[in-house]
Amino acid sequence: MRGFRTFLIAVILLGFAGIAGAVGPMTLARTGDLYSVSTIDNQVVVTARYADGTVSELFVPQSSAAVDDSLQVGVDQATGALYVMWQKKTDMEARLRLAGYLDGTWIGPVTFAGNDGTAASNPQMILHRVVSTYFEEAEGEEEPAEIEIATTFLHLTWWNRANEDDIGSAQYQAVRIDEDGTPMFRETEPMSLVDFLPYGIACFDIGPAENLKHPKLLMDPRSGNPHVFATDLNSCLFQMFELQSELVEDIATKRRRHIIILRSPSTVALRPDLPLEATKIEVGSGLKLIMHWDGDDETLEYLELDKDGLSETKSLSLDETLSHEQAVELIRGLRN
Repeated sequence: MRGFRTFLIAVILLGFAGIAGAVGPMTLARTGDLYSVSTIDNQVVVTARYADGTVSELFVPQSSAAVDDSLQVGVDQATGALYVMWQKKTDMEARLRLAGYLDGTWIGPVTFAGNDGTAASNPQMILHRVVSTYFEEAEGEEEPAEIEIATTFLHLTWWNRANEDDIGSAQYQAVRIDEDGTPMFRETEPMSLVDFLPYGIACFDIGPAENLKHPKLLMDPRSGNPHVFATDLNSCLFQMFELQSELVEDIATKRRRHIIILRSPSTVALRPDLPLEATKIEVGSGLKLIMHWDGDDETLEYLELDKDGLSETKSLSLDETLSHEQAVELIRGLRN
């Protein structure tokens, strides 16, 4: 069975278009400085290995009770500012925090999700630098002047639950970084991606599906546009939103700014025969995703997911010549 696609109404908010900065437990700046994040004595620590060979440890303030596998660090390649994100505590006490480090000074941290009585978990972020140009009319017979506008944004996704009985939903927020390195959280509001789904879609019981409660931010190398991938467990759908940028003029101030348009998201129905509670997803180039799970008879089952839907399920038999770990690596190789 192939999935179906549907196109939703475009949504505009403060956004981005340009070059993305790599984010993860380890990141490399263009200067050659390498940063990695971990916990030491119940505190988040960034280890900086500078290009000149020196090493230093940067202890993040107010960072106790961090969940180890939630740690992420990224660098704004334009300013050199460092940003660290983590999940504090688990279950219904889960909160998401972010701190910045610029010119030897920490900014924050700020709790940006889960501080309203809800639980926020499984965070991801991408640092993205906007660079756009436009021509401004000059007075008299002078040639129009070319104007450049550059902005850095933090793009955040996470899973949010209102209470213990709520299955939850994927959230997304774009946050502009001010010139002094401060994330301007108050300029935008988080958005629930389930709000952009069509009505009347049937669902079925797919169990807890913990591995699917991880919305992902992706960069498509072909189009250069970022995307958001998320699962809606209430309607049993995969969602893929393409985020395109535009430069617009503010009506009140007459100043130019960037916006994001959520365009042509594909919506793929989940198959009821898939063991989604045990499924893992690998992300590859061209927005290709590979789903895989353990079969019943010493097999590893997998299928491909793209903008057109789900492929047919395939299987790899495990024996003394092909271990489980080897099979997973082979399947990950299909991402490219």
